[in-house]
Amino acid sequence: MPKWCSAACRHRAWEQRRAAESGLVAVEVVDRPVEVIREVTNMETVPVVVSPNSAKHWSDLLTTLAERLDQGRIYDRDVSDLLPAMSALILAFNRRVR
Repeated sequence: MPKWCSAACRHRAWEQRRAAESGLVAVEVVDRPVEVIREVTNMETVPVVVSPNSAKHWSDLLTTLAERLDQGRIYDRDVSDLLPAMSALILAFNRRVR
């Protein structure tokens, strides 16, 4: 799928294609590999928790969720999607604590 930097470039490409199809302009297709070599100057290791495996991880995740809800960093439209999971969590937690 072609991409253009602007609407003007897209329009020019369309004009050139149209002219080429009618035989007014010769079309030359150039295919060449472009190699870009960049030096890595900074490498950083970031730990990623795939699945929480301890109470500490779960606590941190739930605390982060609570903070983001309080700060409004979760869209209102998404809060309703959290309702079934949160309800199930509260029910399971209450069953376990009793």
